[in-house]
Amino acid sequence: MRLFSYRSFLVLPFFCSLCSCALFQKKPESHATGYLADRGVVRIWQHTTSSNYTTLQMIFTAFDDSNESEAVYHWDQDSLVSITKQSLQGPEDRFSARFSRKDGTTTFMQQKYATSRQPLTVNELELAKFEAQRLLEASRDLIDGRVALHQGRWLSTQQVETCDRNLVQFHFTDRENQRLSSLSQQSPAYVAWIEAPEGQQVLLMTTRNLCQQQPNYSKK
Repeated sequence: MRLFSYRSFLVLPFFCSLCSCALFQKKPESHATGYLADRGVVRIWQHTTSSNYTTLQMIFTAFDDSNESEAVYHWDQDSLVSITKQSLQGPEDRFSARFSRKDGTTTFMQQKYATSRQPLTVNELELAKFEAQRLLEASRDLIDGRVALHQGRWLSTQQVETCDRNLVQFHFTDRENQRLSSLSQQSPAYVAWIEAPEGQQVLLMTTRNLCQQQPNYSKK
């Protein structure tokens, strides 16, 4: 079927002081998810450390492959502390902003182009902050709904080698197999798809190495 778009512990204070309350520390969490937007594909990676520092990386790819852009957001606890957005195709276009964790005031902001730099307007900054919060909420909703993103290199009609080097079976349609087979005549073909309780759906087929875009949080 295709998709649409306490336990309580009683610990003695003395024991807690010896182990630095490690039993109560939140474990690092990493998730990958995504969805089909109106104009393209959105892929999201969310990582939260044991100290509740969250990194959210998003890559948007237009359906016609005319544009690909990346945005990286950081939250310390619930405070947005930085935004970086950049074009992955064409001339350099980079948006950067940093904020104080204490009161949210802007400590740095800049729009950088290939030949110039300029400050951001208040409206541009507020829009970027709004988009950051909206993406975080969307990511959490997708993760709660068990929508998981997978990526890898297409090997044959129903087989993919994931970016983690695992071989998996995927039931591609005849049209998808034809497209991937055609792409693979030029260079290795890569595919991104989502899985959820409702089923599976292909998001992206390309000759770009999607595994190189996928962040590695294993050492963080």
